[in-house]
Order: sequence, then C-alpha cells, then structure tokens
Amino acid sequence: MNYLALTNSVLSELNEVQLTSTNFSTSSGIQTTTKEAINKAVRDVYAAELEWPWLHGDKTQVTYAGQQEYTLPTDYRSVDYDSFYIVPTELVTNSLFASDISNWTTSSGTPAYNATGNGRMRLNDAAAYATLATVKNTEYKLQIRLIDSASSGSTLKIQVGTSIAGIENLNTTLVVSNIGDGNILSTTFTATASTTYLTLDNDSSNNLDIDFVKVSENMVPKKLTFITYDDYRRRFLNIAQTNSNDHYGVPDYVYRSQDGYFGLHRIPSSDKQTIKYEYWKTHADLDASTDTPDMPARFHDVIISRAKYYLYQLRSDPQFTQLVDRDYREGIKRMRIELINSPTEMLDKRINFGRSRGGSLSG
Repeated sequence: MNYLALTNSVLSELNEVQLTSTNFSTSSGIQTTTKEAINKAVRDVYAAELEWPWLHGDKTQVTYAGQQEYTLPTDYRSVDYDSFYIVPTELVTNSLFASDISNWTTSSGTPAYNATGNGRMRLNDAAAYATLATVKNTEYKLQIRLIDSASSGSTLKIQVGTSIAGIENLNTTLVVSNIGDGNILSTTFTATASTTYLTLDNDSSNNLDIDFVKVSENMVPKKLTFITYDDYRRRFLNIAQTNSNDHYGVPDYVYRSQDGYFGLHRIPSSDKQTIKYEYWKTHADLDASTDTPDMPARFHDVIISRAKYYLYQLRSDPQFTQLVDRDYREGIKRMRIELINSPTEMLDKRINFGRSRGGSLSG
C-alpha cells in the first residue's frame, strides 16, 4: 500500500473522512494527524530491528593509492564489517551492455545494440574497441562471452595492444560451434603501456553477439579481517607514523574509524582495486501520496496497527490502545520469524553408539 492507502485504512477504522490524491497534500485536522501517525509507525517498525532485510544494500568503493580511510554511505545505519572483500576493479566501462553499447568505439562497420537477454553488443562485419587504463608490466584477466546468432562456426577476433587492433599483448580468436550457443574465453595478458586497446572484430557477414567483456587485474579476491580502531592503533599506528613501506600494499584489515569512515591496513598501493561490502540503510519518511514503505506489502498491517495505537492514545481510549498494541507486537514477532529468524547454534547430529562423554564403550 502507498502512503494514501495506509492513511485511509486507519481513517476508515476510526470512521473518519478519507483523503484523496487531490487533497492529500493539503490535509488538516485528524487526517494530518493520521498521516503523521503513519510515519511514526514506520519509524517504530524500522527501529524494532537493526538489520531488516529490505534495508540491506551493497556498496563498492574504488581504492586510491595512498588513501587509507573512505567515507561510509550517507544513508547507512549499520555496516557488516565481516562482509568486506577486496577485488580487482573492472576496467571496461559498460562491460555488460545492460542498456546500450556506449563507451565502445566503432573501428569498422556498424556495431549495434541487441536487447536480447541482459543486453548484448552485436557485430556483423563490424569491429569495436574499448580503451583501458592499465599499468605497464601488470597481468590482467580477460573474460568474454560470445553468442552465435546467425551461422555455425563463427569466429571473433580478439586483439589487445597499444593501438586500435594492436596485437602486442594478445591476438586470439573465440569460436562458437552451434547457432544460438555461447562460448567463454578466459585468458590473461600483460600490459605493455598505460593505455591499452581491446578490439573485438567480426569480419564476416553474420550476427555475433557479445554478452559481456570483463578485464581486471589478475588477482584473487581477498576477504578483509575486521579489527577495532583501538586494535589498529595498538598494532599498526607506529608503522603508519614512520611511513614505512610495510604500511602500503594490498589491504589485509578493515577497521571502523570514530567519524563515519572505514579504514584499511595496509594502505592501498593501487588505484585498480575495489572494496565490496554490505550494509543496512536508514529510511526517509513518506511524503507524497504515492510513496510506499520499503518493507514487504504483506506486513503493512503492522504499520496500520501501530498508527492506530497512537491515535487511540490521542483519543484516551486505553482498551483499544492495548488491543492494537498487542496486534503490533505480534506483527513484529511474525516479521522477525519470517524475515530474520536463524539458528543461534549448530545442531549436533552425531550419533553416540554407546560411549558416554568422558567414558568408554559399555561392554
């Protein structure tokens, strides 16, 4: 239900005049009080648990060489510090062709966008290239998925070098044997310059679709270990203050600072890596009549119960206040069971064949 429907559900229970989308923003009296009660109720539901699933979010942060601390999202309320990973940064802009083939430059023919699936780049007697910012003498991993949309045995030329269609770093082909089938190339190349060109070329008059193209530094994703800020200061601050080389490299640890940042040790020595982590967001009050709470619609009755609680309090009706408060608390309990309930301990399913703990087999 949207804000208008929630408000009218409460007004209906109270036998009050309901609002419309036309007069919603100019309401007064009990109607405005009810709107305010809806927002108070939403806040109460959200405050009942710190980590409701609908408030979950994923965040990425590109590292910068020499920068140790990074701002947390402005809308965070809780951060899962056990979820921090460092992964290589994707170098190809628009690597998935989700909505177009922008950031790919035509080198021959007419590359086109194909909206099939999650989006693809179609080459038919055409070639396109992407410009990559690389580090000389660094090894990169290249992954490409090719789909044959026209003729069996189609071949895509893949060229990586210091110029368009250059082959200094890589010169290979990817073949798909059957129409409609796909094939993935996963290989590596070593950059020989700070600017690298990746060219994809289909010089035959048949449709080849590129499903995705990914290029990143050839490194294994790494989980970061969480330590407290005090632990960081005790163990590593002296290294930081002496500006030792040991303080720079691929990070091993993440800590929470005391001013809305997270920090890394060691300090990143590369701009080509990305931190990924999970967090839980705050929420904004409902405002427009069409605004909808983030929580699942099947639990909107919990908001209604809590809003009625505030209005029955206003009316000095203790009996109904207690009834709707019970409904609200039962609703929160139901939400916890369905949405975040999890085992608090592992169940030991081992079978004891007659040996008592600390004893011997009975004979």
